Amino acid sequence: MTESPDTLTTARRLEHDFGMDKRASEGIAIAIHEHTTANLATKADLHLVQESLRGEMNELSASLRGEMRELSAALRGEMNELDASLRGHTDSSVAGLRSEMHGEFKTLYRNLWLMFVGFAGVIVTLTKLLP
Repeated sequence: MTESPDTLTTARRLEHDFGMDKRASEGIAIAIHEHTTANLATKADLHLVQESLRGEMNELSASLRGEMRELSAALRGEMNELDASLRGHTDSSVAGLRSEMHGEFKTLYRNLWLMFVGFAGVIVTLTKLLP
């Protein structure tokens, strides 16, 4: 950190090293000092800025946490809806397939019985025809 200029030292140097009169050197030294110190931040200024930034960061962090909770809840809701929709679709598809398979097996059993009766008829006929 640079230190602010010492007005007395600056005034004496202007007077002795550069041959200025005392009043002019003091005036210039005071002007330099006022200009440089007016634009310098103090530790208190830096502390205020630091506290302000901390407050803003805490607010932003809390806001982001809140948004993340909201997004998480919305995503959970959408996933639950999708899960329910898929389960409903799957359940109805499975029920449809069961019904369809039941009909197919019914037809298959009927055809197997007809084939059995046909084979039995052929066997009976062949046994009568053969001596």
